[in-house]
Amino acid sequence: MRKMVMVLRVALRALTVHKMRSILTMLGVVIGVAAVISLVAVGQGTQAQVVSQFESLGSNLLTVTPANSFNFSRSGLQESSSTLSNTDVEAIQGLATAVAQVAPEYSGRGTVTYQGNTTSLSITGVTSDYDDVRNWEVARGRFISPDDDSNLAMVVVLGQGVVEDLFGSTFVNAVGQTVRINRQNYEVVGVLESKGQTGFFNQDDVLFMPLRTAQLKLGGAGTQDISQMSLSVKTAEEMDLAQAQVSAILRTLHGIASGGEDDFTVLNQADLVSTIAETTGTFTTLLGSIAAISLLVGGIGIMNIMLVSVTERTREVGLRKAVGAKRRDILIQFLAEAVTLSVLGGLIGVFLGVWGAQLITPLLGGSNALVTPQSIVLALTVSLGIGIFFGAYPANRAAGLRPIDALRYE
Repeated sequence: MRKMVMVLRVALRALTVHKMRSILTMLGVVIGVAAVISLVAVGQGTQAQVVSQFESLGSNLLTVTPANSFNFSRSGLQESSSTLSNTDVEAIQGLATAVAQVAPEYSGRGTVTYQGNTTSLSITGVTSDYDDVRNWEVARGRFISPDDDSNLAMVVVLGQGVVEDLFGSTFVNAVGQTVRINRQNYEVVGVLESKGQTGFFNQDDVLFMPLRTAQLKLGGAGTQDISQMSLSVKTAEEMDLAQAQVSAILRTLHGIASGGEDDFTVLNQADLVSTIAETTGTFTTLLGSIAAISLLVGGIGIMNIMLVSVTERTREVGLRKAVGAKRRDILIQFLAEAVTLSVLGGLIGVFLGVWGAQLITPLLGGSNALVTPQSIVLALTVSLGIGIFFGAYPANRAAGLRPIDALRYE
């Protein structure tokens, strides 16, 4: 232990002889480690944020969407009508034993106005089960009720983003106020808790009204179409069973023969979250790999400066060998200098990387950088390995010098 302390002390003394040269040499490792730490932290933070937001949409969730086709017309490419209807909702509610709740939706666009403030957004018609299935919490007032749907009530529930657009602030109590949608009056009966941003979509820019009201006002009299269905499955173990039951029911109702192509899509949220996590994980690894290239450049810089140091200290090596120093002593000494440079650079790089991650994340649209102990340990281990790998050749070259040749070196 005493010998190692002495070796480290000699290494630090040798490095401080040329302070600026040592600092510039460390800079490559500092930049490399900082880049790896910060970019991996941004990637992991984004991954955790996206996965969390998708999971917040609901637990044990299946989503059924129509496999819409597109037709060409004089006005261009148009989407055909939905392949899902109220009949499908009733059949799933009655026959799918693994499904706990069904929350159908009907979507359309509309212009919402309140005292001169106007916003255009997607309006969604929902039933009273929607808030439970999709994990929506009401901040003020109430959600859509069964009576609202059966009575075609002209009521709406607003997201926080819509409240701010129409009323100028989310602190205003919008419950009881009257807003106009496509020139018709609707009473605000509830305001939702904020859910924040998911990718490019702000979950707070939502407006809900009763399903049947939306079908009538946005789709026209007699509309039975459903834009999509959200299904809450009883248990996580029954997800596959529920998916199979829903597919079988819809294929039968739609008259799809064996081997025929479905006119609907059933998405399993667990599979979707897993795919997203895998995709963002790959992206994070790619970011870290690109940043690691600068570590390689830093390692080459350490090798270069150590070779220069060996050349400058040839007579010193010869003198140490002449007084009894062994090949191993010389090897360890020069290797210790290279490792010291890389480890010091790694420690500074970790500090700058953690700080840089917090700075970069908001600029990239994220909310939280996730710096894990594993990434810090990995970065320090890599910097240590770089010092050993790139310092080995110069150290071996110094250890291989013959004393007589080294003493005669000018």
